[in-house]
Amino acid sequence: MFARNTIAVLALAATVTAHGFVTSPTPRTTGPAYSAACGQAIFNTQNSDHGGNVQDLLQKRGEGFDASKCNLWLCKGYQFDDNLASIQQFTPGQVLPIKVNIVAPHTGTANVSVVDLASNSVIGSELIFFNDYASVHHPAVAHDSNFEVTIPDLAGKCTKPGQCALQWYWDSREVNQTYESCIDFPSSSPAAPAPSSSPAAPSPAPATTQPAATPTASPIDTYEPEYPATSAAPISTQEPTPTAAPAPKCRKRM
Repeated sequence: MFARNTIAVLALAATVTAHGFVTSPTPRTTGPAYSAACGQAIFNTQNSDHGGNVQDLLQKRGEGFDASKCNLWLCKGYQFDDNLASIQQFTPGQVLPIKVNIVAPHTGTANVSVVDLASNSVIGSELIFFNDYASVHHPAVAHDSNFEVTIPDLAGKCTKPGQCALQWYWDSREVNQTYESCIDFPSSSPAAPAPSSSPAAPSPAPATTQPAATPTASPIDTYEPEYPATSAAPISTQEPTPTAAPAPKCRKRM
């Protein structure tokens, strides 16, 4: 009888002992807003055991549970307002190390995704997926608890805190238990490449007005006649008396 009772106690302890949660980067945790939204029973359970599973919390819904504020299938209901001091800043293309404490393995699948907190929907595709996670059928795999993801280009989404979270999601169908951890972040746009430096084109010199050159007579090889200057005469209706034109004077080219 003692042995049976001991086994039963150990089995019960296994159901309430932490099974897994993210330890780095700093994930969401409990606080006053969590207690107000999810009720005291759920708060007490998670406050003492951050690695508990969602199915266990669903059974503890009761007085103080507000379904409009406490979504246990999103970050286990942990509230953004309790975690303002742990908000991260990510940049597209950043390689982010993630560490998970797997206290008790349960064979299942897992992934890390960017989640739209308003709609509880995954943005884009999973950043990493594990088809055989924390298995009890073979030795532990280090990659399950220590891995990296690359922050994607979110096309202008997740630019403000409280819009998105990076969610680690471990689902073990073998024992019908699901575990979640969320990391709050805004994502900045990738820095634009700096323009290549090149010497500036010289500015054109300001235009200046030069006095027109006085034309000079070009030397010629023939004699040129010189005519006296004339002025316009008034128009007369009488025929002018013809006069003999003076003989042209000639100048000889020097």
